[in-house]
Amino acid sequence: LFLAFVISFATMFLGAISGGVGLVLRPALIFLGIPATSVIGSVRVAAVPGEIPGVFLLHKNKKIDWKLVTFLVIPVFLGSLLASILVVLILEDILKPLLGIILLVVGIILVIQKKSGLKENKAPFSPIKRHTIGFIGTIIISFFNTITGGLGSLFSSFYIFNYGKTYIGASALGKTASYIGTGVASITFIVAGVVDWQLFTALFGGFVLGSFFGTQFGLKKGEKWIRYLVLLVVFASAIKLIFF
Repeated sequence: LFLAFVISFATMFLGAISGGVGLVLRPALIFLGIPATSVIGSVRVAAVPGEIPGVFLLHKNKKIDWKLVTFLVIPVFLGSLLASILVVLILEDILKPLLGIILLVVGIILVIQKKSGLKENKAPFSPIKRHTIGFIGTIIISFFNTITGGLGSLFSSFYIFNYGKTYIGASALGKTASYIGTGVASITFIVAGVVDWQLFTALFGGFVLGSFFGTQFGLKKGEKWIRYLVLLVVFASAIKLIFF
């Protein structure tokens, strides 16, 4: 339980703004000998109260576009719901390397477009086209994120391209929409009885502290530092998905 606390704090600190914590957190907890179902259920439920400090700090610093959040909560929920209904676990061996390749391409594009995400830009599409792409893209990413976890950086990258957001603004948008959308889905894990409440307590403590200090640190460092961290998470996640 102590190791679970340390791991959850470290991954949440690094992923509070950059995303990608699930790809490391879930396997690490399973490696400790905790059943996979308990890990998935406990992580999802603990993240609901555990990420409140990060969301609060992003709101306090006016980084959250609440109008877009209310729109994107719907596709996040739909993507999560579809993934939980469909029997897709048999495709996991195919999906993981495919997602890794997608993240690798995203990382290369971010490296090439050095100024992208450092300041808010005009969105490249008309409002109708922008919201249509945003809705469909969010469903797709949320669907895969429910299966593999840790695709926060993909949400951020997508919102930088589609909405012209900064790194912090895109992260705040994806984090908050995902937080609300998947938070509703966490009720399923409680009802199903797959939550290990001792593990929940350890994860909750790590998430709260990691979310608060990680978000605070990221906001203090600014967009350039977040750019480097997002690139690190994107490439590390791509390697993890493709090779491990």
